[in-house]
Amino acid sequence: MMIAASDIAAEWAARLTATADPPQSSAGVAAVLEQWVHRLLVAMSSPRGDSTVGERAGAALVTLGFSDPDAISLSVPTLLRLSEDAGADPVRAATLVGDFGQGFARARIAASQPASERFETTFRHASVAIAIGDTEGRIIDANPAFEKLTGATLAGLRGRSGFDFAPSEQATVQQRVHDELARSDTGTIRLEGRIQRPDGSEAWVAWTVTRCSSASGEHIYLLGFGEDVTDYHTTTTQLQWQAHHDPLTMLANRRHLIDRCQTLIDQAVEGDIGAVCAMDIDEFKTINDTHGHTVGDSLLVAVAARLRACIDRDTDMLARFGGDEFIALLAPPTDEQHTHSIVERLHTAMADPFDIDNVCLRTSLSIGAFVAPIGDYRVTELLAAADDCLYAAKALGKNRWVLHTSASLGAADDLNRPRT
Repeated sequence: MMIAASDIAAEWAARLTATADPPQSSAGVAAVLEQWVHRLLVAMSSPRGDSTVGERAGAALVTLGFSDPDAISLSVPTLLRLSEDAGADPVRAATLVGDFGQGFARARIAASQPASERFETTFRHASVAIAIGDTEGRIIDANPAFEKLTGATLAGLRGRSGFDFAPSEQATVQQRVHDELARSDTGTIRLEGRIQRPDGSEAWVAWTVTRCSSASGEHIYLLGFGEDVTDYHTTTTQLQWQAHHDPLTMLANRRHLIDRCQTLIDQAVEGDIGAVCAMDIDEFKTINDTHGHTVGDSLLVAVAARLRACIDRDTDMLARFGGDEFIALLAPPTDEQHTHSIVERLHTAMADPFDIDNVCLRTSLSIGAFVAPIGDYRVTELLAAADDCLYAAKALGKNRWVLHTSASLGAADDLNRPRT
């Protein structure tokens, strides 16, 4: 006759608590054991039941405070009864008892292990890199994972400044540690950056530095935790690059150009002059229709390479704005004369023919340039003004360029010239 799980748990708890030292409440223990009765019944009722439940049940007894080995013999009748009720064969019943004893023994050993020894075991076998340092950041100890992450040996790490692994200037990081950690009993700062190992390899590491005190409160330590995030950083960097660049020409895309232009506007001070140069490839549609999109795409790549060579300042940007339209953004400081020279350079870059898949192609650019105090305009206004200049150039015919300043906008400019 099968007895209810609650009754089995109550009998099991009664046997355990009858000789427990210190005494325990049989009802409280039974409430916990009832959950294990259910788990054991489920596992033993199925050929593919949880094979770890016996060990975990044994460990649970130690957690409940029953660390005397007699707890195993007091539990065997319950385990055998559960096996019988579940229809398990004698071999499985014996296996359950053995697993229960192993789980109990392991948990009992762990519970009796000194706290310092348990910490040492955890510290040495942790998968995350951990270093312990004094309040000045000098490394006192580090685990094998930290050695692997940094490529340094423990002997070489001890006494070394943990700030050597700082992702930015040491002085800046040390100041953060002083400001955010040293003045409080607790605290945490997070950093991320690249480190170089002794073998020359590099890794991106996410660091967490925490201040803590010893159990007695007499000693203060800094704990550093490091995680290799190279793969994540690489993937993130690639995604960010893809989001801001044209996949065909590898130039900045429309979004990137607009963002950069807005940044220049936001950072501009009174009198900062910038320029926007809008460009179209003359007769590109005809080339595309005549020779096909593959040749057209190759031409765009070749044109982009020539135009890129004309932009020699890191602060300036060349972007593919869409189709066969390119835009050069010239950051402050610039002026009409400098923009004039850049436009001439862009124009001249198209002089030689292009050899695309054994097809000799000659083409030219129409260019519209607008020079103005960049902080006085919105992004859309700057782009629209450059576009107006481009249309003015196209109205003069192919292979022309027009440059206007904010003062000359809307009037014919004496710099409107065809290429000769």
